[in-house]
Amino acid sequence: MDKKFKILSIDGGGIRGIYSAIILKEIEDKFNIKLNEHFDLIAGTSTGSILAASIATDIPLSEVINLYKDEGEKIFKLRMTGAKGLFKSRYNNSHLKKILSEKFDNKTLSDPSIKTRLLIPTTDISNGDVHVIKSYYIKEFKRDKDRKIQDAVLSSCSAPLYFNPNKVDKYLLADGGLWANNPSLVALTEGIGKIKSTEEIEKITLDNTHLLSIGTGIGHKYYDSKDSSSNNWGFLTKWGNSKLVDTILNLQSINVHNTVNFMLPTNNYLRINFESDKNLSLDSVDIITELESKAARAFAHNSEKIKTLLELED
Repeated sequence: MDKKFKILSIDGGGIRGIYSAIILKEIEDKFNIKLNEHFDLIAGTSTGSILAASIATDIPLSEVINLYKDEGEKIFKLRMTGAKGLFKSRYNNSHLKKILSEKFDNKTLSDPSIKTRLLIPTTDISNGDVHVIKSYYIKEFKRDKDRKIQDAVLSSCSAPLYFNPNKVDKYLLADGGLWANNPSLVALTEGIGKIKSTEEIEKITLDNTHLLSIGTGIGHKYYDSKDSSSNNWGFLTKWGNSKLVDTILNLQSINVHNTVNFMLPTNNYLRINFESDKNLSLDSVDIITELESKAARAFAHNSEKIKTLLELED
């Protein structure tokens, strides 16, 4: 059987990342594999970058799941002056920084503990540009070599209005979800256009790339058509600041899914996600139980497709 270039892509979505974490743990447990040994490239944005970096560095997914459950309320603890995100970010990132420091222990992106290629999209708001942070798998690309994993993850998690941007070197970085909340297309482009080949694959192409994309849910009830005649479409009124950010992230994920689904052969791509008729915020810890149930159901319904895509055995 010809070797396939396998990509794992994990969406952003704040607390909803527990949905992705549970599905990924189920894959490891059900098929008795290590994700960092099975995938040639793992890409994660925002909350997905926590998962991607954890998988790449062998942090057990059970620890990450517990992180969402045990630390979610502390990470998303409203600041007294930040409730609306009008003058300050809604949340202080100090607790998230503390957790990332504990988990990744000052490891850099060239640390030997990274077991596979790792890619984390961020946004360079100081230059108005995309900013992709990578582990040191292309020797000519040295910009990120000595950067800390925790800085890359914190930057990608810094969603506007929710957290302050993060300064890394000379760059002011924010959430990669502004342009790559679903990093599937970035990862696909990286494989074909930058990595190009591996020891086992002479040339990486669309035909020999298999991509598993894990979402964090898509909400469809952010705005109501009955408000169309209102004149109160200001940032804090009908647009509703964080609702607008959530909508932008959702639309980006949908667009990338549609594009990748069109580009890759049918049997080479699997997207696991769910839709909701209500809004799905990034910071509502109250939906964790619901997300756990949805994740278990999604894995059960897609286990055979996962097995086929990844060429696995029970």
